[in-house]
Amino acid sequence: MVQPSPYTPGAVARETPGRNQQLAQINERLELMSSLGRLVPRIRVDHGPRGVGKTSLLRQAEQRALAKDAATIWVTAGESAGLVPAIADGAERMVRRWPKRLRERVTDALSTLELKVSGGVPGVASIEAAWSAPGASRRARGATRQFEDLVVATVESARERRFSGLVLLVDEVQAADPASLRTISYAWQHFQSERRMLPVALFAAGLPESVTLINQAVSNSERFAYRQLKDLAPDAVALALATPARELGVGWSAAAIDAAVRYAAGYPHTVQLIGENAWRHAGFPNPGAVIKREHVDAAAADAEEDLRELFTARLSKVTRQGELDIVLAMAALGDGPVRRSAVAAAIGKTSDALGVPRGRLIGAGIISDTSHGYLEFTVPGFAAFVRETHDIAAPAD
Repeated sequence: MVQPSPYTPGAVARETPGRNQQLAQINERLELMSSLGRLVPRIRVDHGPRGVGKTSLLRQAEQRALAKDAATIWVTAGESAGLVPAIADGAERMVRRWPKRLRERVTDALSTLELKVSGGVPGVASIEAAWSAPGASRRARGATRQFEDLVVATVESARERRFSGLVLLVDEVQAADPASLRTISYAWQHFQSERRMLPVALFAAGLPESVTLINQAVSNSERFAYRQLKDLAPDAVALALATPARELGVGWSAAAIDAAVRYAAGYPHTVQLIGENAWRHAGFPNPGAVIKREHVDAAAADAEEDLRELFTARLSKVTRQGELDIVLAMAALGDGPVRRSAVAAAIGKTSDALGVPRGRLIGAGIISDTSHGYLEFTVPGFAAFVRETHDIAAPAD
């Protein structure tokens, strides 16, 4: 008998060690909604580069909402003609098998939203078509009240089905269309002043540029609460490795944990990679077995191959010379955070001149803006890969 790996590189993690603060804040908002029947007044947006566990955190929010008997609608932005039509489609699917009276309350609101947007035949498909048609932005702004009616109807029907409230969950929010973002933000503004006892919440996750894109789309961005997801602390990495194994009766030696924590350098995707490969080199261990240092050393070589593929894919996105100049300068300056002013000096530009290419690199998930004027690569080890690929000398210690 062998035990499959409990680690999930490239997939949604079952647990989110190191995110206790975020989960506590989410739980507090869900408690406000479910126990007190109140509106969660601000739309929470957790943002960070790929691989830091945004979707896993959002799935944890979904699980906690379900545990509080809330109805949930999950949407991935960018998969349809617009975010609002996707939410409408989710509401329609959710109530499809509910009693006719409750179902009709929601479908009537759907019809009103569609007619407001396009004046056409009711139906989610035609909402999507109208939302993406020329002039849709103007019509979408005019449909805010009808979108509010849809949310209210869905909440009221859910309450009659003995749900505690409604939670909307939006992944990849950076891909949302501006018209939908405006409609949702104005709807929440109206809810704050007119429907504080409406038990509904919206949680979203996206890449770092989500903040800029939302702020550009809406004038009342204070309705959004932005929270940055960073790499994990060493203790959280150790828990992320040890806990799934312990649940299957398998241990990690202290030396193995220490080596894996150092290798992962806090990056959640690398944590899962080293965990899965160590599990495999330990022979898919049965209860009572221990993952040892030699398993981690062998796993690191395999993880390195996976990471090189990731690095190659990331570097292939750097197609403009200005962006490549920044990447090469950062790699030459070192492996950790580097001063933005030092990068600018290395390529003979002012810090202000880095703005546009820096923004593109952040949007591509290659670098992140840290506090106090520093830049860093989002994946540990990427600087060394760039130096190797472009034959750049390592910085002196």
